Amino acid sequence: MLGKMKICVAVLFVAVVLSATLPLANAGRRNKCCSPCTEPTCYTVPQCCAPQTVLVPQMCTETRTVMCTEYRTERRECKYTVCRPVMEQQDQTYTVMVPHQETRTATCTVYDTVTDNVVQQYSVMVPYQEERKATRCVYDTVTRNVEQKYCVMVPYQEQRKATRCVYDTVTRNVEQKYCVMVPYQEERKATRCIYETVQERHTQKVCVDRGKWVCETVADPCNPCCQRTVQRWCPNVVQEEIPYMCCRVVPRQEEYTYTVNLCRPEERTCTVQVCQLVPRQEEYTYTVNLCRQEERTCTYQVCQLVPRQEEYTYKVDLCRCEQRTRTVPVCRQVPRQQEYSCQVTVCRPEQRTKKVCVCRMVYEEQTRAYNVCVPVQVERQIQVQVCRMVEQPCPCQ
Repeated sequence: MLGKMKICVAVLFVAVVLSATLPLANAGRRNKCCSPCTEPTCYTVPQCCAPQTVLVPQMCTETRTVMCTEYRTERRECKYTVCRPVMEQQDQTYTVMVPHQETRTATCTVYDTVTDNVVQQYSVMVPYQEERKATRCVYDTVTRNVEQKYCVMVPYQEQRKATRCVYDTVTRNVEQKYCVMVPYQEERKATRCIYETVQERHTQKVCVDRGKWVCETVADPCNPCCQRTVQRWCPNVVQEEIPYMCCRVVPRQEEYTYTVNLCRPEERTCTVQVCQLVPRQEEYTYTVNLCRQEERTCTYQVCQLVPRQEEYTYKVDLCRCEQRTRTVPVCRQVPRQQEYSCQVTVCRPEQRTKKVCVCRMVYEEQTRAYNVCVPVQVERQIQVQVCRMVEQPCPCQ
């Protein structure tokens, strides 16, 4: 669309230039009167020379054919492959253990309980008490003073010498490379659109009042018996063509030079002071906190138990054995065989079939339509204002 507008503007610009140059080319072709008319008597005699024609510029509209670039939309197709999942039903066989009930007969041993009365002798321990005398050891508490030695750790300080590693800072100069962006200017050329103002001469019809003042005799409104003369304006509106200048903006392409500020990397070298740690051995004195053992004596009271024999009387619980008789029912188990029926759950395998949904990928080729804008050269009819020279008769005066 932008290219189409540029072509139309260029065509209009050429048409205006042609229309402006035609009147200048025909300016030297004006008709002159015959040589007798150059005398003063030619202005008094109406038929001094033959009628002549002059070329008068006249604006007219022409239809011209220009080539314009237009874009038309074309429908195109492209093919591509699509992977589409397809779900299918498949038969799958599986084994199932089906339980079922079976009645079976078995023999078991059953015990019957039989009760017998049995005479049983048993021994009974009959308790009784008996007083006895004995001697026991009794401890009396006696307090006495005892001296005891103990050890105490007494702290003290001791000066010792040792060697440690000390680092001294040494400064040295090192060359280091760094990159600097150096600015520079570069001249480039480009094209810009400049609009120039062109003056055009046009005419316009304007209504002008060409009236005049007229004297009239009217009755005096203050004294009806008297008359007075007054002036009255009689309008005469006529149409006249007035020339005027019109400014029109015409675009043109101009090449200009401009300066661009750029930067290029440049490698430079500088000297940098680097601090380095140098180790050295240094002897120093330090204080150590130590403890030495000292023996001391203290007196404390000690309680001592002194044994003595004491006689006392106590009671003793004793038991004597007595034989007794009792009748006790005794149960005994008598076995016998007995048949019984039972339900047994047994599993048997069965083959079954079920439907399973399986996903399968299917590749398909599809066609997709899309629109493309294609440039096309088209002939267009445009209206152009052209200045033509038209012959008109010229009177002698």
